[in-house]
Amino acid sequence: DTDKLAHGSLDALLASLNDSRSQFLRPEQREQFARALNGEIQGIGAVLTVVNRKTTLRVGDETAPLEQNLLQVAAVVPGSPAEKAGLKQGDVIDAIGGQWIISEDPFAEIAQLQRMHSPREQIRQASERARQRLQNSLTLSEAIQRLSQNPKDEKEAKPLQLTVKRGGQTLKLEVARATTKVRPLEYRLLQSRWGYMRPNLLNAAAAREFASALRTLKQGGAKGLIIDLRGVAIGQQEPTLQILSLVATKRQVAQVEYREGKNYKKRPLNLSKAPQPVNLPVAVLVDRGTYNVAELAALAIRQTSKARIFGMPTFGDALQTNLYQFKDGSGFTLTVGRYLGVDGTKFHQRGVQPDERIAAEPRMRGQLGGDPALERAAKWLSTQEKKS
Repeated sequence: DTDKLAHGSLDALLASLNDSRSQFLRPEQREQFARALNGEIQGIGAVLTVVNRKTTLRVGDETAPLEQNLLQVAAVVPGSPAEKAGLKQGDVIDAIGGQWIISEDPFAEIAQLQRMHSPREQIRQASERARQRLQNSLTLSEAIQRLSQNPKDEKEAKPLQLTVKRGGQTLKLEVARATTKVRPLEYRLLQSRWGYMRPNLLNAAAAREFASALRTLKQGGAKGLIIDLRGVAIGQQEPTLQILSLVATKRQVAQVEYREGKNYKKRPLNLSKAPQPVNLPVAVLVDRGTYNVAELAALAIRQTSKARIFGMPTFGDALQTNLYQFKDGSGFTLTVGRYLGVDGTKFHQRGVQPDERIAAEPRMRGQLGGDPALERAAKWLSTQEKKS
């Protein structure tokens, strides 16, 4: 089967980059990826990412360095099974149905015991534990596939039993899988003064609705704008730039760092045409679930329109990823650069830092009286109105 051979070769080729954002997509996977960008999310309804963490392994009285690749929830999709089950941004998924998701070298303990010249019996016992652990395990790609696809038949339709690590706790959660359709944008006028806009994803539909909603809010008498990017983790670069063209005051909104041969270079990331800014004071809300192009948007708005950011530091993923398609419907994603602020500010693995940190989580997101970050943003907009 030449197709199977070609797909397997491409899968191995992309996997050899050791980059979770660069992966081969079989035709059904590429189609699913495209549907997700359009707001149709399959599986548990969580945006997943692989986070590298360096830690230590303790064996007896000695320690050794240990590298982990953890499957982490970048954001939870509104209205999804994951949200209903109580899964939260930042959770690390350790096992599915009792099967360990391979996140570290299971034989690291054996290597350390050998370095310590430990007794053979102790090494044999450690080897047996590692083999048993591997026999009941999933690779990261297998785990992501299981969590991101709907069950194919009734036998697989049972909810998934997840072992989740949150802070210092280990939790057991039961999560169903279903198709979640995400509204591109929600908006309303708060206190007859502040335009509140919450894109749930940054795609072409959200960009179109953003422009329409902005006109409606201005006609309704909005004196300031609050853009809520909390939990926004699905998006594309071009629609994000279209939205920025309505808020940013400069054509250059960021930089992209890329590699040419062995050298790293930078190029400006510009809007396709001159911006047409809203000419209102702008506040941006962010949290740890603000991911990738949403982080780019938050930083660009602050640096080009003197906006203020409220909330918590963002996730810290600045990788620029392209999606490619082959004639047979398969394709691949590939990391091609890294986003920076207009002035070269780096936010990869650091996150975009808010101007005002507000750690309290909202009881009623988007509602004054139940959303501390939103309330603080509204107060700041009041001060800007008085100054003008």
